[in-house]
Amino acid sequence: MNLKEFKNKGLEIGTNVQHRVAEQWQADRAERRASVNVGRPERVISGVLGSALILLGMRRPGVTNRLVSLAGADLLIRGASGCCNLYKVLNFSTVSESEKAARRVPGEARFGRKTAA
Repeated sequence: MNLKEFKNKGLEIGTNVQHRVAEQWQADRAERRASVNVGRPERVISGVLGSALILLGMRRPGVTNRLVSLAGADLLIRGASGCCNLYKVLNFSTVSESEKAARRVPGEARFGRKTAA
């Protein structure tokens, strides 16, 4: 194999890898979008309350205050990610239909049916 064929083969392999990475990224994005089960108002409240608990727990040393900070960190993560593990176990969601519609991507499967794309 000469240098030109070697370069072409490398470009072909690189392009294939890029396509696979892009497909995986889109699949991960769709999975993250599907895992959101906390509505926007509840996310804002969780973030604000979590921040307050973290600050309150860090004011003084002690085991109780550290536990308060950890609870605040959990609420802050819940607000930032929009995913609540308890809701996931209970198969419950506070995301409104309008929020779900706004999060959809064109060409994404809707109503459990695949679209031709």
